[in-house]
Amino acid sequence: MLKILRLIRIRTLIFTVFVMCMVRYFVMEPLLLKDGFFLQMPVVVFVLLIISVCCLVAAAYVINDYFDTRTDRISGVKAVIVGRHITRRTAIILHTILNIVAVGLAFYVSWMVGKWKISLLFFLISGILWFYSSCYKRYLLLGNLMVAFLVGLIPLSVLVFEIPLLQEAYGQTAFFPDFMYLYKWVLGFSFFLVGNTFVYEVNKDNYTMSGDIEKGIVTIPLKWGRRTTRCIMGTVVVIIMLAVFFLCLKIFPFSVLSWTYIFLAIELPYLFYLYTILNPRGKRSIQLGTIRFIMVAGIAFAFFIGHLL
Repeated sequence: MLKILRLIRIRTLIFTVFVMCMVRYFVMEPLLLKDGFFLQMPVVVFVLLIISVCCLVAAAYVINDYFDTRTDRISGVKAVIVGRHITRRTAIILHTILNIVAVGLAFYVSWMVGKWKISLLFFLISGILWFYSSCYKRYLLLGNLMVAFLVGLIPLSVLVFEIPLLQEAYGQTAFFPDFMYLYKWVLGFSFFLVGNTFVYEVNKDNYTMSGDIEKGIVTIPLKWGRRTTRCIMGTVVVIIMLAVFFLCLKIFPFSVLSWTYIFLAIELPYLFYLYTILNPRGKRSIQLGTIRFIMVAGIAFAFFIGHLL
């Protein structure tokens, strides 16, 4: 059981639940309450949506490990589970079950919100993740960008399923809102995840070069070298840092709380991360751990939105 939990990346699934709950209850809800509106999706349906997204994420990790067994053995940076602790047949069966549950629940949730066609997106993503693991990740930048983009869809999924219900509930009011301000806020968190996930994936590639060479995967470190890779990661990090700074300056210019939190929990860790990747002796575990912390801290900023508004 422990090996299966490691295979589906239980830590990532917990983070997925965290992101979705933060977006719903600490971003969308206070923004709606400020204008006199309320969330419409029943809690039970929202829980089913979370399970659907988590199953899709878990299935992605299972099929990725299925195809990367040999690569992981050669690079030696993480434990090999498929083929050693869990048979390849079991991995495929698990992947199939997780995808069926994900798409099935997505269809039910879509039907509950009156937009069954949204479920087709889950079916499409399931197929994309299969082809990513089997072939797309071999191409320069494509794999990194695909993973980053798909992670960015996690917070957006909460909004996409909520909007039809909001429009149905408030569409007949004298003042019909378009709820575009919700998109702006949620997109901000999505772009934050996209940028950090891209850096995280490129950072991992820096330490799996031997396995990537064996499988014919063209990564940024293999194409342009580790030094250039560090410069690319550093550039993306600086862009995110500046974006966070200017967004805070625009939205919460006089909030001591937001400035203190952003400096201590986001900007300062970014500076530490820059130091670790520019230092040739920087350790993989510290680098990846720092990015994971920043991602959690960035999403956790949602805790303050209700208070700041």
